[in-house]
Amino acid sequence: MMVLAIAILIIAIIIALIFIPKLKKQQDRKAIIVFSFLLLIGTALNMGIALKIHIPSPLDLITFIFTPIRDYIVSFTK
Repeated sequence: MMVLAIAILIIAIIIALIFIPKLKKQQDRKAIIVFSFLLLIGTALNMGIALKIHIPSPLDLITFIFTPIRDYIVSFTK
């Protein structure tokens, strides 16, 4: 498991070393920030999966938010 997490980290570093210099040449600061943020999130999530850490589904949050709203709306139809 740890080997897979290290491999993911190495791949993310290689991706950053390939694309960030190209973005610096274009002087696109916003793209560098967005790219780095998304790469960091993707790397963290993939390392969590590799280390078998429970990562909740985004659907759980949506269900948590909209279930009370649905129940409230359904209460009007009764």
